Amino acid sequence: MSSGLSRRSVLQAAGIGTALAATGFSLTACSSGKTGGDVGSAGKSLAPFPTYVPWTMGPTPDLPATDKGVQAGYKKYPGNLVEAVPEKPGDGSKITIWFSSWNTTPLPRGKNQFLKAIEEALGVELDITVIPAMEYDKKLTSLMASGEMPDLLQIVPAANESQFVLARCQELTDFISGDNIKKYPNLANIPTYAWTTAGRFAGKLFGVPIERPIVGHQHIVNQEKFKAAGLLVPEVGGIGVDEFTEGLQQLTGKGKFAIGAETGGAFGFNAWMPHFGTPNLWSVKDGAFVNYLETDEFQAGLEQMVRWQQAGIFRSDALTIDGQQAKTEFLGQKVYSRVNSTIDYVNVAKQLKGQFTVDIALPFKPSNGASPTHWLGGGTYGNGYTVVKKAPKARIELLLRVMNALAAPFGSKEWELFNYGVENVHFKRNAGGDPVPTELALSGGDGPDSLPIKYIAAAPVPLYVAGQPEAVQRQYDFQQKVIPIGVRSAELGLRANAWTESARGLEKQREDAMKDIITGRKKLSDWPKVIEEFKRKGGAKAAEALAKEHEAAQKA
Repeated sequence: MSSGLSRRSVLQAAGIGTALAATGFSLTACSSGKTGGDVGSAGKSLAPFPTYVPWTMGPTPDLPATDKGVQAGYKKYPGNLVEAVPEKPGDGSKITIWFSSWNTTPLPRGKNQFLKAIEEALGVELDITVIPAMEYDKKLTSLMASGEMPDLLQIVPAANESQFVLARCQELTDFISGDNIKKYPNLANIPTYAWTTAGRFAGKLFGVPIERPIVGHQHIVNQEKFKAAGLLVPEVGGIGVDEFTEGLQQLTGKGKFAIGAETGGAFGFNAWMPHFGTPNLWSVKDGAFVNYLETDEFQAGLEQMVRWQQAGIFRSDALTIDGQQAKTEFLGQKVYSRVNSTIDYVNVAKQLKGQFTVDIALPFKPSNGASPTHWLGGGTYGNGYTVVKKAPKARIELLLRVMNALAAPFGSKEWELFNYGVENVHFKRNAGGDPVPTELALSGGDGPDSLPIKYIAAAPVPLYVAGQPEAVQRQYDFQQKVIPIGVRSAELGLRANAWTESARGLEKQREDAMKDIITGRKKLSDWPKVIEEFKRKGGAKAAEALAKEHEAAQKA
C-alpha cells in the first residue's frame, strides 16, 4: 500500500522486507541504532499518567462497567450512532504506519475501498505496512536495528524494545500526561490500567496503549458437554479439583479431548495455575520481587497438569497443533474446551452456527488448600503500545489527532467505520440492526480484518456479540465473579534493563521446561533445577531491578 518502493531493496537486505510488499511503504531515515541507556524510572521524576475521562455521549450499556475492569455489556447494537470526531484530524499529509495482522492479506491501494474510506475520514494519506503477526517480532527486531522508523509503529514486547523507544521515539509526556490528554478526548477515554501497563520509560511517557479487556485468559468451554459432566458450577471454588478431573475424564476418549492444547501457551497453564493460588508472574513479598516459578503453588498446579497429561486429558500430540487447528478442533467438537481470551470467546460465539453454546468455567477448588484466584491481564493488546516518530510539535499533534480518531468509542459513527467498514460494501445490517460483515470483508482482503488499523489506536473493547445477548450475559457474569479475586503481575508497566534484556529468554526457558515436565521428558523432581537456571540466566538480577522500580513507582 505504498506510493513508492525506492528503498525496498535496502529494507529487504536488512531483513525487514515482507511477503506483503504490495502493502509496504518507503521508510524515512531516522537516527542511528544507538540504545537509549537506562530505561528504569528509579531516581527520576515520574510523569503523571493521563487523566481518565470516560466518554459519556454514547449509548448506555445494558450491563454497566465497573471500576475494577468488568467490561460494559451491550446486548444489542446501538440504533443511533453519534459523532465522536467532529472535525477531520488530518491535513492531507502522508503518514507511514507499521502494524501486525492475523488475517487475510489486504488488497492493494487502488482496489482497497476500506483504505479509501478511512483516509477520507482521517484526512490523511496512509502508507501502511501490514506484517503477519507470527513474523512481527522478527521484523520489528530488524527494524529496530536498521535505523528506520515509521510515523506510527505498533510495539510488541521484544528484545531491547525499551532502549529503542527511549533512543529513537518521540517522548509524549508534554502532550498526554495528566490533563494534557483532554485535548484528545477519545484517548482520555482509555482506562488508567492500560496506561500503567504501557508504563514509563526513564520516568517519561512514550507509548499509547491498545486497550484490551483486563480479565485475561479463561477456560472457554462447550456448555452442553461441560454441563452434562457436572463441570459448570455457579460460584468460584464450587467444585473440587478431583471432581473436576473426573468430569474431564468422562469427556475424554474415542478421539475426543476435554481440554484443547497447542504448541504455544504451555497447555493453558495461565488458566490452571491461579486455581492453586499461584501469584501472577511477579509478586512482591516484604519488598522483594518473587517470580511465580519459585512458589509452591506453581509447582502444585504443574503437578496437576502432569496428572491430566498422564490421564490423556491433554492429547499426546498437543505440541504439534498450531493455533488455527486448535480453534478448528474446538469449533468442530474434537476438543471441548480451550484456554484463551475474552476476544477469542466473542469470536467463537460469532463463528458458531448452533453446534453448541460457548461458555466459561469458573475456577475449581484446589487440592493444596489455597483459595483459587484468577490472573488478570495487563489490559492492553499483548502488553504492547504505539510509539511515534520524532518530529516537530505540529506533526506530533497531527499524529495524536489521528490516533484520537481511531480510538473513537463504541456507539460512534467512527467506531463503526474502523471496526466494520462501509455499509453495503463491508457490512450489511440484519433485521435486528447488527452489522454483518460481507464476504468481501471476511475473505476478500478489503475491510477491517485484513487492514486492522485498530492495532495503532483503539477504543476500550465493548462486550458485544451481534444477535447473542445471552453470550454477552455469560461473559459479563464470569467477569463479575473472577475480577474481584483477580491479581495482576507486579511488574506491569515497570522497566528495568535487567528484566527487558532477559524476559524473552526466560519466557522460553519456562515454556520449554513446563512442556518437558508435562509430557514426561523430565520429572517433577527436576523443577528446582529449573528455578536455579531461571535465576542464573537473569531472573535474580531482574527481581532486584524490578523491586527498585516498584519502590520508585509507589512514590509517584
